[in-house]
Amino acid sequence: MKATKVRKKPNMRRLVLAAALAISLAVSPAFAAAPKADSTVTRDQITLGDVFDGIRDNADYYLAPAPEMGKTVTLNAGDLLRISEAFNLGWTPGNGPRQVVIHRSANEIGRHEIEDALQKKLTETLKGQKLEAELFDSAASLQVPDPADKTLNVGNLSYNAARNEFRAEISTAGAPELKKEVTGKVYFIHQVPVLREPLHQGDVISSGDIDYIDVRAADIAASVILEADKLVGQTPRRGLAAMKPVMAGDVRLPVLIKKGDLVTMLLKSDLINLTAQGRALDNGAAGDAIHVMNTTSKQVIDAVVAGPQTVNIRPPMNIF
Repeated sequence: MKATKVRKKPNMRRLVLAAALAISLAVSPAFAAAPKADSTVTRDQITLGDVFDGIRDNADYYLAPAPEMGKTVTLNAGDLLRISEAFNLGWTPGNGPRQVVIHRSANEIGRHEIEDALQKKLTETLKGQKLEAELFDSAASLQVPDPADKTLNVGNLSYNAARNEFRAEISTAGAPELKKEVTGKVYFIHQVPVLREPLHQGDVISSGDIDYIDVRAADIAASVILEADKLVGQTPRRGLAAMKPVMAGDVRLPVLIKKGDLVTMLLKSDLINLTAQGRALDNGAAGDAIHVMNTTSKQVIDAVVAGPQTVNIRPPMNIF
């Protein structure tokens, strides 16, 4: 089988030397051109004028390919001397900078800009869903020419619903030929009610105390309260921080009766409507069953908290 030859990437210094020696120029009086310590190019080629200042002729003469976008290449004193001699520039290593660093300018589009464009496209595709797009490659970026329109385009988008993963090609309006394939994961978002400000035990939560935050569905615990109505009217069992999801076990109805309170016992039926005084033997919120002792008969009975210092007794019971 015939071996395949691998084409090697051209050597920068050899290209510079070849280009310099290839030109045949009429010898003109020498003058002192000066190397540029740093040079920035926007094209895909390095010219004589990119390397030396004070060029009278042939400033646009092609010397070598420019480095990749965002990269640099350095010409040392030997490179500069060969170019100077070939073009009769009159420079020697003792005059001025002994090297030239050539930068290829570029606009870098970073990971977050790419994720924003993907999120917008995925939201259009998965209608009615609030989501976040996260790239698997946290260092992903796209280099495009400077200057160029950096508006991102998303093409060939595919979404795997079983894995919540996507694949797409990104490019820019200014350089559509420069494409980059990216992959990542889709996270669906839910709005979760939270407290605007910290609240303490005994505070009663009102609708004005509630705000919302976005939380990834995969990060929401089963016990997190997802409806604001289930927070309103509740009180923290202990201090609660602001802007954090609230668990069902973090809140309860406010205590309306405390152990030791004097309470009014109500017994109502179609035939009677009686009241008596008792003393609570337990703490209780609205609807809680507590024990109450009749202060006259000392009888302990079961009651249901109806309101502040008020309990209901279910008939028929001989409590009076």
